[in-house]
Amino acid sequence: MTQSRRLAVYLRSPVPGDTERRQASVLSRAETLHQQEFVDDISVTYWHRLSTGSDTAEAAEIAAMEAWAAEHDCTLAPTFDRHERHSAFLGDDSVVTLPVVCLAYYEDDDLVGVYPHAGPCGHCTVTDGLDRIESALRSGESLAQTGSHR
Repeated sequence: MTQSRRLAVYLRSPVPGDTERRQASVLSRAETLHQQEFVDDISVTYWHRLSTGSDTAEAAEIAAMEAWAAEHDCTLAPTFDRHERHSAFLGDDSVVTLPVVCLAYYEDDDLVGVYPHAGPCGHCTVTDGLDRIESALRSGESLAQTGSHR
């Protein structure tokens, strides 16, 4: 049975022009993997600079990424920065500063890689993640079996 492979690309918006060009480069590379039939589907989600948890779907995606990191002895910090804040108008709450670009890779329904992250062997960027995903798929490997963290 053939495994379903999906890339989820998360892009912060709005961003300055240079940053938008970097985001476009990542998106183009992801689309190339789809056109070459290495991945079956790509989803693109635009998010703001901060996640307050009010968007339940976004909060669930962030929680899944954090769980993946914890399971693989990795961290999403500093690109995902969870912290408390205080507002005289809104009171105290917890927010997450979101990265400018993030990539999540799924095989079937299993999250098997989140980029960027920092792990036992150092920092792994979105570009590193795309390189690793492309290399594994070109060789017919599953990232779930080989491990997608460094």
